[in-house]
Amino acid sequence: MGTRRISATGLMATIAAVVAMAIAFPAAKAAPADANAPAPATTTTSAATTTSPTTTTSAPAEALSAETMNILRELEAAGDKYRTIRADLDYEVVNLTLGDSEKRTGWVAYSKGDDKTPTRFRVSFEKCKLSAGAEFKDQVDYAFDGQWLTVAKHKIKNITLYQLAAEGQKVEPLRIGKGPFPLPFGQKAADMVKYFIPTTRPPVESDPNGTIYLRLVTRPQYAEELPVTRMEMWIDAKTYLPVRLKSRDKNKAVTTVTFKDITTNKAVDENFFRIPHPAGYEVVRRPFDGQGAVAP
Repeated sequence: MGTRRISATGLMATIAAVVAMAIAFPAAKAAPADANAPAPATTTTSAATTTSPTTTTSAPAEALSAETMNILRELEAAGDKYRTIRADLDYEVVNLTLGDSEKRTGWVAYSKGDDKTPTRFRVSFEKCKLSAGAEFKDQVDYAFDGQWLTVAKHKIKNITLYQLAAEGQKVEPLRIGKGPFPLPFGQKAADMVKYFIPTTRPPVESDPNGTIYLRLVTRPQYAEELPVTRMEMWIDAKTYLPVRLKSRDKNKAVTTVTFKDITTNKAVDENFFRIPHPAGYEVVRRPFDGQGAVAP
C-alpha cells in the first residue's frame, strides 16, 4: 500500500527546506524506475575530493565539480546531524504570469524520526500580505504527526485531516521518490544527483553573509515527476542549514523562503505537531485508501 500524495499550494517548498535543516508546489508522483536515469557509481578518491565509505552518487552525463559534490555530501550529513529544528520564516510567492504576489510570516518546527518515532513537522503562518495590499492576520497551520497531515484554516474555521500513511506504516515524508513531500533538501547526495543537475558558484555581493550557493536544475527525464524546474539554495557555511530557498515551478511561480533565528537539537514540545480542534470549527477527515491524490 503506497503513500498518499497531496497537492498543497505553498506547503512543499517550506517543508523541504525545513527538513534540510529538513508550500507552492503540487506533490510529485512517486518516480518509477527509469532506464534513462544516470547509472549509479561509487565515488573515488582524488586530490580534489574525498571518498565517502557509505555514500554513492549517480554518474551524470556532465561532470560535477568536487566542490559541488562536497556540498551535497555536507547537506546529507546535516540531515543526519540535526534531530530537531525550529525557525522563524518569511515566505513569498510571485506569479510571473499574473504579476501578483503573496507574502506570509510565521514559524516552522521539525523533529527527525528514528526507529521508534516518525518524522514530524509543523508550519504555522500568522500574517499575510497580498500584492500591494496591507498586511493582515491570517493564521494557517500545517502539522504532520507521522500519519496524518492536519491543515487548519482559522479564518474560515476549517480543519481537514489527510491520512498520508496506513495504520502502523512508517513513511519517509521528504525523500524524493519515497514520500508525499519530495523536495530536494536534506536528501541523499545520490538522489540529488539522480534527479537534478547541481552546480555552485563563488559568493556574490547579493548573497546572504556566510553562505554557500547551490543551484539545482531538474533533469529532463524527471520533469513530469517533479514540481520544480529549478531551485536555488543559500546554505550556512558552518551548519549547512538553509537561510534562503528560491524555486520556480512549471506555472512560472517563484517562491522564496527565508529562515531566521534557527535553533537546533533542542527539545520540541510534542504539542507543536498536533493542532487542537476548537469548538465551532468544521472538521473533515480523509482517511487513507491507497488510491489517487487529494488536495487541501
